[in-house]
Amino acid sequence: QMMSPGAAWIIRRILSGQSRPDIDPRAELVQRLQLAWKTGTSYGFRDAWAIGVGPRFLVGVWIGRPDGTPVPGQFGLASAAPLMLQVHDVLVNRDSQRGIAEPVQPVPLNVGVAAICWPLGQPMSKSDPNCRRQRLAWTLDGTTPPTLQAADQPLGLGLQERVWINAKGLRVAAGCPDAQAQDIALWPAPLEPWLPRAERREARLPPADPACLPQNLNQAPPLSIVGVREGDNLRLPASSRQALRLRLSALGGSGHRWWFIDGAPLADTDTRQDFTPTLSKPGRYQLSVLDESGQTARVEFSVVE
Repeated sequence: QMMSPGAAWIIRRILSGQSRPDIDPRAELVQRLQLAWKTGTSYGFRDAWAIGVGPRFLVGVWIGRPDGTPVPGQFGLASAAPLMLQVHDVLVNRDSQRGIAEPVQPVPLNVGVAAICWPLGQPMSKSDPNCRRQRLAWTLDGTTPPTLQAADQPLGLGLQERVWINAKGLRVAAGCPDAQAQDIALWPAPLEPWLPRAERREARLPPADPACLPQNLNQAPPLSIVGVREGDNLRLPASSRQALRLRLSALGGSGHRWWFIDGAPLADTDTRQDFTPTLSKPGRYQLSVLDESGQTARVEFSVVE
């Protein structure tokens, strides 16, 4: 058995486009399931496939050449999926004309619904300070999967940080008077460029109390980007064969830096290291950098022809 009936029910619901529980999820759990389907394309456009499972039928379609030679531009969503959907519709319409009702699949007993909170992905009260966004989610055997660290999460920047807070709400060392431990949930570091300022790591951590500074407190100056400014309009070279080359570095901050372009990893640099990325397409870009202390900086600029 590859998976439990409950896990299969949840995945099937996701693949049928019904992944999010409704406002009153339990009222809609027992219903006629729609077609759940998935497509795929092999390397080099050699195979295009689509598989769908409905209340009564499992339909699979493969499109390709017997000798395995490529068919350029052919992929599952464009080639195999339309045919698979047509075949399923024909079968469903035939049963409907014969008066055959679609079966109803009840929800397995070990599937439930819970209010979970981001960024940790776990059930908690909406009033909890670490509940930054609350959503409804399917649960299996009363458990919910936690948010995992991204593969490119910088070392030392976890999803939860324990700090000590005094009566003034300021961050202090553990041995300071009236210090109380507090766990603060933080978003995955690669999301920093897209988060509202109040949700970023540097804003979520309380300021330090100068009368009793926390240990290992970062005293580095604010992080800033050098090489491109907010709102810049940069022009591509006259020759269409050449890309625009930027020379970038960061001032301030502390330790290693991780660079992102439109949220995608771009480069890793040391404290005083420059690097020269290239941009070949016109458009609007967002450049951001994150250092080991959790500081971030970002600029938005445009590249024009």
